[in-house]
Amino acid sequence: MNHAEKNRPQPPLAAALTVLLAVLCAGAAALSNDREQPIQLEADGVEFDEAENRSVYQGNVIVVQGSLRLEADRVTVQHRERQPARIVAEGTPVHFEQQPDEGGEPVKGRSRQAEYEVDSEEIVLIGDAHLIKGADSFASDRIVYDRVRARIKAGAAAQGSERVHITITPPAREQPAQ
Repeated sequence: MNHAEKNRPQPPLAAALTVLLAVLCAGAAALSNDREQPIQLEADGVEFDEAENRSVYQGNVIVVQGSLRLEADRVTVQHRERQPARIVAEGTPVHFEQQPDEGGEPVKGRSRQAEYEVDSEEIVLIGDAHLIKGADSFASDRIVYDRVRARIKAGAAAQGSERVHITITPPAREQPAQ
C-alpha cells in the first residue's frame, strides 16, 4: 500500500462500521483471571487415548474455565503435556457464554461447531454462527472471537464464505418524568 492509499479517507459506511464494531466489542474482554482457572469437563461418557493425546467426551458435555462455559453434544480435547491444548465442540447447537471483566451482560455464542485454542484464547464458531452481547449480535457462517482482547472477526475476515449480519441496538432513552 503506498502513502496516498494509506492516507485516503475511509468511505463513510466503512468508517461507521468500524466505529459500531468498536462500540459493540467495548468492554467485552473476558475476566482477566479466567486463563488461570482450571478447565473442568463433565459428560455422559468419555474415552481417553493416551497414544494420540486425545480425549473424547460425549453426551451433555459441559466445559467450564472461570466464567467461560461451553455446552455441546460431543467434545474432543487434544492434549499437550497432559494439558488441554485444543478443544473442538460439536452440537445442535454448541453454546458458549462468558462474563466480561467489568460485569454487565455476558457474551454468548452458538454454532454447529466451536473450536477453542487454549493458548491463543480464540473461540471459532463454525456453521450457523451467532455471537451476542446484550441486544447486539453478529451472525455468519464463521465467527472468530478473541475472548481476551474482545476482538471479533466474521464472514470473509474470519475465512468464512457468507455475508455477516450485524444488529446494533441503540440504547434505550429515558422517558421524561411526568
